[in-house]
Amino acid sequence: MSLRTCRRGVPMHSPYRPIQRHKPEPSTPLESVLRRSADLNAWTAAAWITAVWACLIVLDGVTGPHFSLNPLYLLPLCLTTWCFGRVAGLTEGLITVVITLYLNGFGDGLSAQASSVPTTTAAWNAGMRTFSVVFIILLVSAFRRTFDRERANALVDPLTGLGNRRSFQRECKRLELSALRDNRILLCGIIDLDDFKAVNDQHGHAAGDEVLRVVAQALISAVRPYDVTARLGGDEFAFCMAVRDEASAERKAGSIHRSLIAAMNASEWRATCSLGAATGISVEHILDFADKTMYMAKSTGKSSWKFLTT
Repeated sequence: MSLRTCRRGVPMHSPYRPIQRHKPEPSTPLESVLRRSADLNAWTAAAWITAVWACLIVLDGVTGPHFSLNPLYLLPLCLTTWCFGRVAGLTEGLITVVITLYLNGFGDGLSAQASSVPTTTAAWNAGMRTFSVVFIILLVSAFRRTFDRERANALVDPLTGLGNRRSFQRECKRLELSALRDNRILLCGIIDLDDFKAVNDQHGHAAGDEVLRVVAQALISAVRPYDVTARLGGDEFAFCMAVRDEASAERKAGSIHRSLIAAMNASEWRATCSLGAATGISVEHILDFADKTMYMAKSTGKSSWKFLTT
């Protein structure tokens, strides 16, 4: 293991604060199903929907009009709406109404085997069935939009627009698998603002928020669009990316730190930051080393950065 620093001298070792990892909240079985079905690809979802449809039509045809299976049709309808949207759900819903009315009669009075039910009553029943299907589809569609919006908000820091800690951990795992497949290594960095509390105390929290936004925009500009960035909390930021080798990783870490310092010097508050970066193949280990390296950088003076190879 080797250590490189942007300042001369032997680095001072100091205690560091490990990155906190929150345990996921327990979820109900229904929540788990909704979460997994929301991530299904189109072909898998279509295959499941087709299979359920085939089973229902065969079962409805075998049982005949005396056994109602109408509630079971809600399963493929809701799944279609959940996975493919409102238009697909409404289209399939209207087809479902026609199929069920054809198989089981119109309530009756509208079919060839009309019963004593008046035609107007049968038409009303058919209309109510259509209304129920449309209402449920619109309800599921609205719930899916709310679900997507809340899930997206849960992964974004509202102040800076960067990903939050949960998003960072998830995207880093994805990047880890991609880098392993492409025979690349990962570069992860932890950024901490120097004396950020003093900015809040002297100029107010609005000034502190502006500094955080400046750092966030500078970090986004310093990395590639497909690299992972996040605000981990407070005045701590992070990034993760796949690189070819350690030399390019060290150059990139230094470039990011210079970009952040330049952006903060150009701002009204002229704050500084310390950066610790490390490379490796395991995100968990890299982040621990990067966090430790960042505290080493802070111990040697403000506005510095260090790079560690694991």
